[in-house]
Amino acid sequence: MPNIFDVGAGVAFVSLAAANVVLMMEAFQPSRSGAASRRLIAFHRAGGYLFVIVLCLMAYRMTQRLAGLGITGHLPTHLVLHIVLVLVLMSLLGLKIAIARRYKHSHGSLKTLGAMIFVVAFVLVSIPTFSEFLRTTRPGSPGVKLATGLIVVACLMAGARAFKQKPSHPAAESARIPNVPVSAIPLTDSKNAKDSMILLLTQTQQQTHDAKTLRFQLPKERRFSAKPGQFLTFQWRIDGQRVTRSYSISSSPMQNHVEITAKRMESGCVSVFLNDQAKPGLSVEASGPYGRFYFDEALHKSLVLIAAGSGITPMISMLRYIDDLKLATPVTLLYCVRTAEDIIFKNELARLGKSIPGFKYEVCLSQPDPAWQGSRGRLTEELINRHVNDLNSPTFFVCGPKGFMDNARQILAALGVSEKRILQESFGESQRSMEARPPESRPVETAVFIDSKKVCQVPQGSTLLSVAEQNGVQIAYGCREGVCGTCATRLLSGAVHMDVETGLTPEQKDAGYVLPCVSRARGTVILSA
Repeated sequence: MPNIFDVGAGVAFVSLAAANVVLMMEAFQPSRSGAASRRLIAFHRAGGYLFVIVLCLMAYRMTQRLAGLGITGHLPTHLVLHIVLVLVLMSLLGLKIAIARRYKHSHGSLKTLGAMIFVVAFVLVSIPTFSEFLRTTRPGSPGVKLATGLIVVACLMAGARAFKQKPSHPAAESARIPNVPVSAIPLTDSKNAKDSMILLLTQTQQQTHDAKTLRFQLPKERRFSAKPGQFLTFQWRIDGQRVTRSYSISSSPMQNHVEITAKRMESGCVSVFLNDQAKPGLSVEASGPYGRFYFDEALHKSLVLIAAGSGITPMISMLRYIDDLKLATPVTLLYCVRTAEDIIFKNELARLGKSIPGFKYEVCLSQPDPAWQGSRGRLTEELINRHVNDLNSPTFFVCGPKGFMDNARQILAALGVSEKRILQESFGESQRSMEARPPESRPVETAVFIDSKKVCQVPQGSTLLSVAEQNGVQIAYGCREGVCGTCATRLLSGAVHMDVETGLTPEQKDAGYVLPCVSRARGTVILSA
């Protein structure tokens, strides 16, 4: 039988391989905080070094034993297999180290390689053990039958568990839904999109004279998985009235809390409440996350973030996410505000500028004081050309007031940036949907919300979203301007007029989706809501 050194080294070898796989899986959990992920990655790295050391010791031990055997001619088959497995294992280790150093965000590849390394390590250690077991045991004996039975049962259980695994991404889940294109499914956790949750305000932080960050504790019983740049829709209770507003998440999805940053608007009842009255202990109902305006490290290899005012909030979430995962994504931020006192996240931007190697940013003031040393004026072609070296490959994220975003898109188009590489986000009540419309000499329309089993009259000029809200039909929404696409709902029958269709993808249009926030019924309509 193998001596105590061989047995101990083999057990340590396989244990380290298994522990490293578990640590990597845990570190990449979406709900894991940034600090916890970094600690787990550090342990994973230390375990990897130990694994390589044990492998070298075992390889040295194997060469010593081969030299002592004095074999002439061909090597036995089991020794050849042993040597091949060692070479395969070294190749897998080299590949994993190379990917971990150059492509840290390739989580799927790293997990797969980790699992392969564990399997090869287990087989490598098992060969001499089972060879010795089979050599010293009679064929057909109870021991051989028991060992064979245990192996078969373990394989069947592993296979059954693999087939029972639920798809972890909504795109995979959509394969079960007939006639619905993948892009028509909300890019967020399906349970999150339907169910609301209660958030508890635990901390507030003043960002500027008119902007405050609010940190909420997430419910422990609720799985929350957001993408950097998405938003939540809140149901605020103010003076006994229920008021709905959406806010971008400004914290990193890797944290175990969620933050929003509200800029005080004198005419905004919610923003005034959040800045002047909201205190720790406040609870609020929220749903989401929603929105297609988010950073995906698998798709977006370099970023240019263009923001104005409170449009910085989804951008700071992306930057914090990149910092938490230590991604090598090049990022440039152009941030336009009025004065130096209006710079939201001023200290955080300075910290991220030092923490993220590939991050550079420029703040441009439209009303600077004489001491300001940075850029002045408004967003221009010259400003973008000066700070963005590559216009051909980055994805451009634009967020701010509508006029600012329209100007940014025109400038980027003039610079030759493809429309497909420009993503934008905006929030606020649609002016078109709020305008008073002249009476029309036609009957009141009817909206049937088939899932909610409600038949509702539609006042002349009202949007389908406002009708749904008045009748207790839950339709998730964000911008209310037909831009974000959050409220996209399938029209099963009838016809509607949409003020804009920006928020719908071509696949959604083909599948019969409409945007209730900017849609008005033409006759009787039936919606899947």
